[in-house]
Amino acid sequence: MSKQSRGDKGEQLVSSLLEEIKEYKYILNDVTFLNKKSEMTHQIDHILIHPYGVFVIETKNYYGKITVPKDTPFWIKEVNGEQIKISNPLKQNKSHAITIGRILKGEYNVIPVVVFVQNNAPYLGDENVINLDDLLLFIESYPYKHKYQKKTLDEINKKISRKVSKVTKEEHIENISYLKQIKKEIKDEIAYAVENNLCPRCGSKMLSKGYAYCCSKCNFNFKL
Repeated sequence: MSKQSRGDKGEQLVSSLLEEIKEYKYILNDVTFLNKKSEMTHQIDHILIHPYGVFVIETKNYYGKITVPKDTPFWIKEVNGEQIKISNPLKQNKSHAITIGRILKGEYNVIPVVVFVQNNAPYLGDENVINLDDLLLFIESYPYKHKYQKKTLDEINKKISRKVSKVTKEEHIENISYLKQIKKEIKDEIAYAVENNLCPRCGSKMLSKGYAYCCSKCNFNFKL
C-alpha cells in the first residue's frame, strides 16, 4: 500500500468514527486553507465543530514504534529494526490550529489533536497526541470552558467554510515542495554571504552589524 493510500485509509477510519458522535456537530474532512500573505497552504485532515470546541485533527497511519527523542525537531519511526525520521506532527497540527484560531478571531476554543490510527502513539504526558481507540473518549471528556449551542456551531461552521480554499491536495503538496526549496535556497544564500562576505544575489560587499547583515547595493538582508 502506498503512503498516500495508507493516509487516505487512516482518514476514512477517523471520519467514520467522528460520525458516531451523537451530539449536534459539523465535520469537515480534508480541507485546505490559503494564507494569501505568505502563499502557504494548510491542509487539515478533519475539523470537528462540537459543543465542547473546535477540534483540529491530524491523522497519522504510521506502522512501527514511535519515539520522540529529546532536543530534536524530528520523531522516530522504527519498523523492522530500521529507524526513520518523521516530522513532528504535533508541531504541524498546532500551526493548523493557529490558522483556524485566526479565522475565528480567537473567539472559540480550538483544540489541536493528533490521532495515531495504529494505536501506537508515543506517550507525551499532557499533549493532545492520542490513539484512535481513545478518540471518542477524548472528545466526550474534554474539559470544555463553554458548551456551545446549535446556533453558535452553525456560525462557526459558516466562518470556517467561507475560508476553505479550492486548492487541491496535489496543489498543496506542490506548494509545500516549492516552499521547502525556497527555504533551502535562502539558507544557502545566507551561508554564502556569511562565509564570503559577499552578496549571493549581486556580488557586492555585505555590511554587518551584530547579527544583522545587509548588502551594500541590492539591500539583500537577513539576521542570524
